[in-house]
Amino acid sequence: MTTRNEPTPDVEVVEHDIHEHEEREDYARSRVPEHARRSTGAVFMVLVGIVTAFFFPTVGGSYLLAYGAAATWIALLVGFLILIALTLVVASAASREGLTAELLTRGCGYGFVGSVLTTLIYAATFVLYTALEGQILATSIDQIWDLPDIVWYIIVGLIFIPLTWYGMTQLTWIMWLTFPIYVILVTIAVVKAINENGGFPTELFTAAPEGSITGILGFLGVMAGLAGTIGLNPMEASDYNRFIAADRFKKVAWKSIVLPYALMFFVAMPLGMFFTLITNEVNPAVYFSSLLGVGLGVLLAWISQVRINLTNVHLGSIALTSAAQRVTKRPPGRMVWVTVVAVLSILLMQADVLGNVLGFLEWNGMFLLAWVGTVIADLLIVRKALGIVRGPIEYREGHIRKFNPVGVTALLAAVLVGSILLYAADGTMLRGLAPYIAFAVAVIVHSVMAVVTKGRFYFSDQTPEPAR
Repeated sequence: MTTRNEPTPDVEVVEHDIHEHEEREDYARSRVPEHARRSTGAVFMVLVGIVTAFFFPTVGGSYLLAYGAAATWIALLVGFLILIALTLVVASAASREGLTAELLTRGCGYGFVGSVLTTLIYAATFVLYTALEGQILATSIDQIWDLPDIVWYIIVGLIFIPLTWYGMTQLTWIMWLTFPIYVILVTIAVVKAINENGGFPTELFTAAPEGSITGILGFLGVMAGLAGTIGLNPMEASDYNRFIAADRFKKVAWKSIVLPYALMFFVAMPLGMFFTLITNEVNPAVYFSSLLGVGLGVLLAWISQVRINLTNVHLGSIALTSAAQRVTKRPPGRMVWVTVVAVLSILLMQADVLGNVLGFLEWNGMFLLAWVGTVIADLLIVRKALGIVRGPIEYREGHIRKFNPVGVTALLAAVLVGSILLYAADGTMLRGLAPYIAFAVAVIVHSVMAVVTKGRFYFSDQTPEPAR
């Protein structure tokens, strides 16, 4: 006999199916419920998966050669402080609300449909990075087994479909399993490099390679290069920190935010500077293969690139899931968009995205910083300082306007100003400052628009009843 308070077997099956579906979807279209919150260690390990990408040693070595060691170290410190400040604000809201960066954006001055532009460019960023990292993967394995490029592109594109099928749960396990191997191989490479160099390269902090632009212009050059990292990571970190319970966030933020980015700015990028000084090479795939041998070098490349691409495919699929919600009443699930990201990455690899991406990345960094500026302005000025909008951040259709001119106007104004400075202004200094000027424009215009409109475009009616 079944009592009224006990679920029937059929109900248990339905509840199990719902929970399994939500787990695969990773709450891409709703708040993360309390029962689905995760440990700080899980979030930390996923973010460290980003840090271990070959991208960061590559840019570290590139900054050293182009701008010298002193300018690079100073810019890394300044960039780190800016990134931490921005990320703490956005990630704190994500943890409190349990919302993705895209769902936060909807309620922070964009409206249900108004945030489509940010969502699509956010998704496009991860599709592009998936293709970039995938092409590096394909190039590295080709050293061992020479097959047509398209064959490796298809393989490295499709392997991420099963690897990201169960979202955050699966990501966490893979990150923990691969991390020790990564640390051991990098440590061996560092020791071998020091031995071959006859000691630690003391010029790591003073080197000024021939032809490098040093001083204030060098500093601005590195800051311009860091704009994409500073613009993307507050949103990226928020998509994972939403899994941390709000009452724990302040206590653990050092581990879920500060420590991963300290590793990125003061370990991963300087590692690239270190290896470039010793080997005169910028490409990690080349110097790791030289130091470790082709077999171990390729293994390290695969571990590194698989780790970063897991997050790229995962976040790209979440962003596309949210975008699809605005287009159709019955949007495909996240797993469909995982497949879309994988297929698009294959097409981009075949088009040689690795050799034709610099222009997009430069503009993309400026756009991302402008987007972050609007969200920061909404959280700190519109809601906290001025109190124009109060209560939980609303993101649901029917509860918010389709378009909110506050965020949309601020973003377009910031991108317009930033683009003019990026492409039309003369001088390295203005070009280097363009992303940060765009950020300032976004903050100012967003705040002014909220004051002028008195917050009346945030909700579908004047007296909303926000629901958790």
